[in-house]
Amino acid sequence: MTETAVVLLTHRARLAQILRVLAHYGIAEVLDDDTLEAMVSGRRGPLTVVSEWLTAKVDPEVARMTPGERICAALSELGTTWVKLGQMLSVRPDIVGPAMASALATLQTGVPADDPDISLARVEEALGKPIGDLFASYTTTAFASGSVAEVHEAVLPDGRAVMVKVVHAGAVERSAEDLAILHALASQGEQDDPALAQYRPTQLVAEFDTMLTRALDLRNEAQNLRFFGRMLGSEPDLVLPVAIDERSGPQVLTMTRVDGVHMTGRASVEEAGWEVEAFVRRATEIYLEMIFRFGVFHADPHPGNFVLPGGGKLGILDFGDVGRLSPTRRSQLEDLVLSIAAHDLDSLVDAVIDMTNPAPGSNLKALRSAVGAWADQYLLAAVGSLDLAEIVTSAMSVMHDHHMTLPSDLALFFRVLTELQGIGAELGVTSNIEELLTPYLNQTIQERFSPRRMARRARRSAHRWSTFLDGLPDDLTALLDGVREGKVAIDLNIHDVDHVGDRLVDAAIAAASILASAQLVSRSTGPTVAGVSVPGLVAAGVGAVTWRRLAAQRKAHRSLSATIRDAVSVARAR
Repeated sequence: MTETAVVLLTHRARLAQILRVLAHYGIAEVLDDDTLEAMVSGRRGPLTVVSEWLTAKVDPEVARMTPGERICAALSELGTTWVKLGQMLSVRPDIVGPAMASALATLQTGVPADDPDISLARVEEALGKPIGDLFASYTTTAFASGSVAEVHEAVLPDGRAVMVKVVHAGAVERSAEDLAILHALASQGEQDDPALAQYRPTQLVAEFDTMLTRALDLRNEAQNLRFFGRMLGSEPDLVLPVAIDERSGPQVLTMTRVDGVHMTGRASVEEAGWEVEAFVRRATEIYLEMIFRFGVFHADPHPGNFVLPGGGKLGILDFGDVGRLSPTRRSQLEDLVLSIAAHDLDSLVDAVIDMTNPAPGSNLKALRSAVGAWADQYLLAAVGSLDLAEIVTSAMSVMHDHHMTLPSDLALFFRVLTELQGIGAELGVTSNIEELLTPYLNQTIQERFSPRRMARRARRSAHRWSTFLDGLPDDLTALLDGVREGKVAIDLNIHDVDHVGDRLVDAAIAAASILASAQLVSRSTGPTVAGVSVPGLVAAGVGAVTWRRLAAQRKAHRSLSATIRDAVSVARAR
């Protein structure tokens, strides 16, 4: 019995429920016990059996729905896990394709609230006290209800108005089952289907698992509120909810209420005392500050999460979804930004390929051609005059066509930029993202080439070289032992008429000498003369001499190559 079969058998009741919902919307047939028994006994592969269930068998009412409407309806009926999965895939046209992503973008994330008595009992159980001891007043009817939790209005004993967020009953347990099923199917699919494997389904499900697990534990949202409160607390026009820790836990989050006008159009913004253009610019500036200064950002800037308290202030709600850019990812973004600023198409293509990490066996020549054509059309032109949504959508289409997948954190980053521009469009304002990005791009370039950062990179490189050289004798000994024992075979055939090998060795020596010099001089390694490290100067001298010799060899090689080309041209002319 395979591991996938064991997981599906363990969760067979939930699997049956899922497949029955899919069957109702024309995606699956009803699960029967004989089929399950055949799958578990191994007579047919699990994915083969599942694919047999996924057949179009619909009633007339469902048949009138579009494919996108069917998908969204099925996901909504299946609950928290599937609604959140649809949300995630709606920003991943690189995986599901532009048409499906567009359909999923219409997915309604609101779900019915729990029975008031059940929700009230959950709050009391989570906080360990009767509701009357916790709040001066508590509204049992939900103010709003989303895919993960519902929100209730309340007042603290000290008179502060608060909102109480409560995770839906059964959501944690149901999601655990759903995630186990998704992990099993993704693993099996990656093994059995090479085409599916190119999209790395196990990695995708793992990322989704992390995102959903964090969303279901409201302590993460409370931590996000504290973080942004510290980072953005000095912004005089920004209002954020504040977590009330003594009234919060894993399944309940109490936070201060931010009152004001909800953004529904130009009139609502003007009613709150804002000029529309100033509001769009300020909202965008706040998000860019989060992204480029902190590397952590509110990931859901749709109009419903903006509140306008009046007096030229802006409130942001719902910090359950937060994006993060790791140092590696920020470095990749820097490479992308610098290549765009320099209009360097080759570097831009390299940066995109580095970000997306194409699967083994990908046609890199065709990939470079497609990415290059896209970049030449969009990113190397005047970005400010183009629709950012169009740029991102076209990029995702290229990735989908060539089985490239964008890391989830970058997909979230680009979605935020697109939604910010979309808010401007909804209010009748043309947002020039390029103009707003310029200060951050200039700062990125300055930081990338600052002496302090270059010295830090030199020290890291020197440390890597030191570690490499320290382990080199043992590595060579192990390699030679392997050769002698017949475990390692080396087929070496070098024909180096142009002395390429010599030049590579010289380049390595020059680079190592320069890096070592930077390390020795920065540490003032003795002996020193006038405070300057003598070994560092010697290393610098070796690097300079070797580099000069390398330059001379390259010049001679170019001269010889030019002579040969001239001779060939003359011969052809004759």
